[in-house]
Amino acid sequence: MRNGAASEQDRKDALKVIDNWRAAHAYPLHVFYMNLRGKAGSRTDILVAERLKRLESIVAKLQRESGMQLWRMQDLGGCRIVLPTLKEVYSFSEKFQSSHIRHEFKKENDYIKEPKKTGYRSLHLVYKFKTDTPEKDIYNKYPMLIELQFRTHLQHIWATALETIGFFTNQALKAGQGNKDILRFFVVVSSLFAIKEECPVVSGTANNEKELISEIEEINYRLHVLDMLKAIRTVIDHDAEKTPDKRGYYILQLNYKTRNLKRWFFKPSELQKANIMYDYLEEKRGDTPLDIVLVRAASYTTVKAAYPNYFMDIGEFVDLVSEYFK
Repeated sequence: MRNGAASEQDRKDALKVIDNWRAAHAYPLHVFYMNLRGKAGSRTDILVAERLKRLESIVAKLQRESGMQLWRMQDLGGCRIVLPTLKEVYSFSEKFQSSHIRHEFKKENDYIKEPKKTGYRSLHLVYKFKTDTPEKDIYNKYPMLIELQFRTHLQHIWATALETIGFFTNQALKAGQGNKDILRFFVVVSSLFAIKEECPVVSGTANNEKELISEIEEINYRLHVLDMLKAIRTVIDHDAEKTPDKRGYYILQLNYKTRNLKRWFFKPSELQKANIMYDYLEEKRGDTPLDIVLVRAASYTTVKAAYPNYFMDIGEFVDLVSEYFK
């Protein structure tokens, strides 16, 4: 599958292996989610959501990164924690690490202190899932890795805008692939936001607000990036009024060409049913430009806040950058 030389049957068999291995992460992922949700308590300004990595992203990562193996992929199951301030990002993550958890800590990637070249900023913790429940002992035999992403609201809206324009233009901008000017625009904006949070800027950018704003304006003047973002702010949300705003699993299916969003809701006890539907939708989409994700959250409102890219909700990013121009 890496070089595209596999037969159709080989491809189907490989995708089935990926589907099964990804689905096996659902239970370990939920254990982490419940722990984090419990630590957040009743606070409504902390977003906690869990998601299984999209099939398209898994395949792309296997093809893109030489030597990458499915069992080594640390973000098949991921929890996203969005906090109001940078101070709380570190205090909340430290609170989790110092708590009495049986899971094996594997590593920390601090992309806030050292941003990625793409401009991505967030704090990642990777754990190997462990259980002391006898009937779940099979999880101790395999390296089930779960990634926890702690980020501020500002870091969150930056990542959302990048993902959204990547969906719309069908470019892997998150992976640093695509239009170089658009990539540079987001890198420089990331440094601008880093200065706002008193954090290190992205390597290769100025450490001066005025210089950063000047470069952003120059790129925007040539490419009209903000106008492009404004043009894709609205998505047609099918049957939004029928979607229950409560705890459970949500499948979001975004057609980024027609800007149509469909979703399916499953009760907390219907994880297996949700996984079957998730696999079915990914398998049947063919060449249709769809982006599909399975998410668990405390409510539909939380899903929209944690994954606004599926709703093309990037108004806050546009407003923030535009404000700098004034």
